[in-house]
Amino acid sequence: MIIDAIPGDKSISHRAIIIGSLTNGTTTFDGFLKSEDCLCTLEIFRQLGVEISMDSTTVTIHGKGVSELKKPKNQLHVGNSGTGIRLISGVLAGLPFDTEITGDASIQQRPMDRIIDPLTQMGAKITGNHGLPPLKIQGQTKLKNGWVYHMPVASAQVKSCILLSAITTGVGVSVHEPEPCRDHTERMLQLFGATLTTTNGVIELTDPSLTAPVERIQIPADISSALFFICLSLMTNQPATFKNIGLNPSRVGCLTVLKMMGADINIVPKKNSYEPMGDIQVGATHTLKNIEVPLSLIPNVIDELPILAILATACEGTMIVRGAQELRIKESDRIDGICRLVNALGGNIKEYEDGFDIMGPITSPQNIHFDAHYDHRLAMSGLIAAKAFGTTANIEGKDSISTSFPNFLALLDAS
Repeated sequence: MIIDAIPGDKSISHRAIIIGSLTNGTTTFDGFLKSEDCLCTLEIFRQLGVEISMDSTTVTIHGKGVSELKKPKNQLHVGNSGTGIRLISGVLAGLPFDTEITGDASIQQRPMDRIIDPLTQMGAKITGNHGLPPLKIQGQTKLKNGWVYHMPVASAQVKSCILLSAITTGVGVSVHEPEPCRDHTERMLQLFGATLTTTNGVIELTDPSLTAPVERIQIPADISSALFFICLSLMTNQPATFKNIGLNPSRVGCLTVLKMMGADINIVPKKNSYEPMGDIQVGATHTLKNIEVPLSLIPNVIDELPILAILATACEGTMIVRGAQELRIKESDRIDGICRLVNALGGNIKEYEDGFDIMGPITSPQNIHFDAHYDHRLAMSGLIAAKAFGTTANIEGKDSISTSFPNFLALLDAS
């Protein structure tokens, strides 16, 4: 089976709109993810005065540079996007006018101190509702040039927030990450001409000037989205090839985990300019064994743990996950959600503050009745579980799937 309907990478789609909007020049991106979250980001920059046109999954951004961004007439709304609010807050922190940004009920319960604290140290004036959105960001503040920030926890969102605040203010910064995390922002900033280097966990931005690339830019398909169907292929022992998937080293930890479990995974890379991409071939695999996920891989697979947990319920042995406390502050408490979902399926799971143990395989899978708490990854994981085990799934909150994977249900029905 060949699957070429995996939508564009969500993380890169957000950054495409943001960085293209900060650039003086016209930029065209192919493969944009038309999900609710990414469309919210697009609409926010329209509110900031940027002309953006869209034709199917192609977006063209007619940027005029940071200096031409306009004060929005209304509060900015990110929908359900944690990436959106944290990255865009960094942009707003360096602008010369006051703004307010918020999101849906879920976003308004997600802690923002992890960006408020460094932005405040950098010189921004930003306040929230006891660290929660809405965030009020005061303009007319000059951020510190050459500021150095040591991240206490690896976070691509925090790192990107700081880098983008430097871009809008026109200053240099240095960010130290305790361990490698996603580097989509760094790659795209370099594509747009910013002088940025990464050495031994230190990301140094010395020249924040941006120039629009002449060529069209391809956004690769999202490996996090593809993983739902890669795991379905493995659980049903149906070989498949997934086309044009993003293979950024900071995102392929999930494939490393699958190989450690015994999966037959082959990667056929393709040439591209700024983000690695290629085809993922999944071969017939008759026996998979659970593993202890290495601590070093946890930041790389943090968003993929819900569907990896479902795969674990079909495998021999125990999957052990620790060091994943960040799951507690995602769209929902995902450790709690993973445990509730595995229990609803009839599996055996033990919860810890920073992870879980899953003892497989399930011997008597049950019909699933599950409240996803409007968390798209939990909802999709529940539906994949039902498809793989041949049970039914009544998933409350599955409407959230449209925030990241609009054609998920259609692709699931065709699988």
